Amino acid sequence: MKRRSFLKVSLGAVATIAAVFAGSIGIATADQGIYDDKIVLGSHQPLSGPVALWGVPVTNGMRMAVDEINANGGVNGRMIELIVEDSAYQQNKAAQAGDKLLKKDKVFALIGALGTPTNMVTMPRALKMGVLNVFPVTAANEMFEPYHKLKFGGFTPYSDQMQAAVKYFVDNKGIKKIGVLYQDDDFGKNVLHGCEDQAKDMGLPEVVKTNFKRGAKDFSSQIAQLKSEGVELVCLGTIIGETIGSMATAKKIGYDPIFVVSSAGYVPENVTLAKGLTEGLYGTGQSPIPYYEDATPEVKAWMDDYKARFGADAVLQSIAGYDAMQVFGMALEKAGRDITAEKVAEAIESIKDYQNIFGGAPYSFSAEDHLGPDARNSATLYQVVGDKWQKVSAISY
Repeated sequence: MKRRSFLKVSLGAVATIAAVFAGSIGIATADQGIYDDKIVLGSHQPLSGPVALWGVPVTNGMRMAVDEINANGGVNGRMIELIVEDSAYQQNKAAQAGDKLLKKDKVFALIGALGTPTNMVTMPRALKMGVLNVFPVTAANEMFEPYHKLKFGGFTPYSDQMQAAVKYFVDNKGIKKIGVLYQDDDFGKNVLHGCEDQAKDMGLPEVVKTNFKRGAKDFSSQIAQLKSEGVELVCLGTIIGETIGSMATAKKIGYDPIFVVSSAGYVPENVTLAKGLTEGLYGTGQSPIPYYEDATPEVKAWMDDYKARFGADAVLQSIAGYDAMQVFGMALEKAGRDITAEKVAEAIESIKDYQNIFGGAPYSFSAEDHLGPDARNSATLYQVVGDKWQKVSAISY
């Protein structure tokens, strides 16, 4: 059973909201980006800046899927063209990128756009124009809540990941005091709310909260606060540099709590770039990180193809982009030749139990539910052991 954990929307409210938005979709632009021979799609990614370690492989994954779709004849006789703009993980640049994609390039859909704060700028603009916003690479609840006919989420929400993680550590490690170190924006607040909700549900003391601004490099005051208040479990609303930086700071002052990071930080770079500083770190995710020596023959072939195309090893972020485009391509095919945004939305809603080749959580959608994975039961806990993330347990709450 899926769950609305952060913005609780009843089915009655869904029906009301759907009726309101049905009349507000921009008719004049709802079929933009559709040509006789191609469908133009857009995405904004942090191709530069501190989150480029996400943006570049996500873009590569999407481009790889587009190439495969086009090599097989495209979608109902049309090729897919993907235009990607750099957001640098900054809201002002995301706004510029979104306006270019929506108004100049006239894309049919925004797909796989990366980042919670950046999507919070571009998504409302796309929806107002009647343009689909599908599978943004963020696990924020706002990507599928409140309901809108043209927006779909593809990732187990940060809040649900953290609720499941907190429950696991309380039940299995006897944790009683929880703290949250989080980025001071919509992304970090999703992580915070999950930890707060679960702690309250389990009758634990109030969560210790401390935050930082995007791009911060000094975490000494935050870590000192967590240590001084006796926090045993630190939930991290961090990505890469901040994950490594906060754990390095803790080690310097002899502070050794359990650290757990959301899927935003469950990436191979938090091992390969950390030089041992993240040993023991836990992370939540919905798909295993691809390690070549452990992969199935099918995944090895995919990884070989990826490396041949891009001159780099495939990572979890590559899968996120590839999978988003594969699922959307499937929906475009289902929608038929006479394509509109509404028809593609209905095609996505018809997808049931889609399973990728990588062992990730299956996707199912419906007219009432625009989140692919089962929020309560699709997270897995992993831990950094040596040079790899290793699976610990499936988790739920």
